[in-house]
Amino acid sequence: MKNELRLPADYAVMTEDEMTYTEGGSAAFDTFKVAATVVGSVVLGASYIWGISTARNWLSNKSNRKGNVLTVLGRAMDDIGEDMTKSPSNFLRDGVSTAMVVGLAPISLILVLL
Repeated sequence: MKNELRLPADYAVMTEDEMTYTEGGSAAFDTFKVAATVVGSVVLGASYIWGISTARNWLSNKSNRKGNVLTVLGRAMDDIGEDMTKSPSNFLRDGVSTAMVVGLAPISLILVLL
């Protein structure tokens, strides 16, 4: 079996030195990547802030704080689940904010308790 590489007739072979200065992609795609990163960061940040403020408001109700930690967490999960069933946008918003608050748990704990 021969190892042959068949290339088009008008293919220009580049040397290794030429490959050093070659980069792919376009400026438009790079701009799109930057814009998507900025929008994603803003959405995640807003979801995190919304989640912290909602948790603080929920904990400000004395009846929500009754019981041990597991009881309070169970009650919180029930309330989040109830809110998620209202609409697909609530489901998405609550899911993202919960993931952000849990993902940044050490910071979230400090912000909720302050």
